[in-house]
Amino acid sequence: MAKTFLQVRTDERDKEQASVILEQLGTNLSSVVNMLLKQIIMTKSIPFEVRMSKDYTEKEKTEEVKASMEMERLTLTEEDLELLKQYQRAADKEKFREKILAEYTEA
Repeated sequence: MAKTFLQVRTDERDKEQASVILEQLGTNLSSVVNMLLKQIIMTKSIPFEVRMSKDYTEKEKTEEVKASMEMERLTLTEEDLELLKQYQRAADKEKFREKILAEYTEA
């Protein structure tokens, strides 16, 4: 089977800490990423629970999104951040999302 390279942007400190732990477990990042990909294929899902902690503040959520986007070299304007906050507070998130998408497609 042909192999390909996968590049992942991550915090250098996180990579180093995870590598140390994985080495202690007798494995490495490459093997764990391959295990993750196989589990995604087999389960047709993310093989672990993905959720936000109940004590994650709105500011922390916004900062996390902002940091993640900056890692991908995508910047959020103050207007973008305000939209995120409005979405977070919206009672009907789907309706809010549809409204924003409609405004975006009109522009």
